[in-house]
Amino acid sequence: MTNIERFLHFLQHAKSLVGLYGPYSKQPNTTVFARDVRPPQHPKPQDPSLNTLALSFAATQDCTYSAQPAGSGKEDLDLFTLLWDCAVVVLEEILARGSLPQESFGWGIFGLSAGYMHPPARDLTAQNVFLSNKRRLHDALNVLPSLNRETSSEYVVGEKKTTALLTRARRDIHTLGHILLHEYKLSSWRRVRWLHTIAVAERWVGAFGLKPMRELGVLTKRTKEVVCEATKPPGKRVVNNNVRFEFPDVSAQDSQGVMDERPERERGNERTTSHTERRCQITYG
Repeated sequence: MTNIERFLHFLQHAKSLVGLYGPYSKQPNTTVFARDVRPPQHPKPQDPSLNTLALSFAATQDCTYSAQPAGSGKEDLDLFTLLWDCAVVVLEEILARGSLPQESFGWGIFGLSAGYMHPPARDLTAQNVFLSNKRRLHDALNVLPSLNRETSSEYVVGEKKTTALLTRARRDIHTLGHILLHEYKLSSWRRVRWLHTIAVAERWVGAFGLKPMRELGVLTKRTKEVVCEATKPPGKRVVNNNVRFEFPDVSAQDSQGVMDERPERERGNERTTSHTERRCQITYG
């Protein structure tokens, strides 16, 4: 199974879990990951809303580096962590290919910037520079003709001006996109909200034609059925074949999860051995 196949497999299974047991959250005043206290209302997983996914992945991001008691919550947390690990690997693999379609690359980088969490600092210079680059990238993306149909006639009337404008816009997309990408990599992608990371990975896989042909065949059959133990009829199997993933709106409200704001070096040292091994297995397995 390739990393892309593995990513889609984990994504499908994670969405099934969130649809059945979400939204996930932290137990009060702890970092213990837990399912929704309400019992499932449906005998099979439902397609979760964007808000439910955001809340669930925010809670996962807050709890993933903390010790967890044995139980279903820990098992679900492990799966979501594997999904994020695999999403990062897929993003890095796609970026390593080079020569990506500029429009898809630019909007993907902008989507990641919408989920970027700035480190705490008294001096806001770095944060202001980041926000300025984000705004300039968005302005450059809106110049592309395919994204601005209302002014398409201008490309005929002012050809010289438009050519210069498009050339500058494409140059800005390339430059600003890689500047922002460098910021994500400095924190090993940990300062980007998981929902945005997973959504961009899924969108790029589809946009660049990287989805495996057997996605709805053999790969689907390998996915474990996720149903409520209390409502599962004996001998009945329920498989969710829906792998759609909606890209988050950049204006959506922030989720309740708050990233641990300790120094990055201190938090990075808490990565468990098993977590690191999983990332290695994904990359080289």
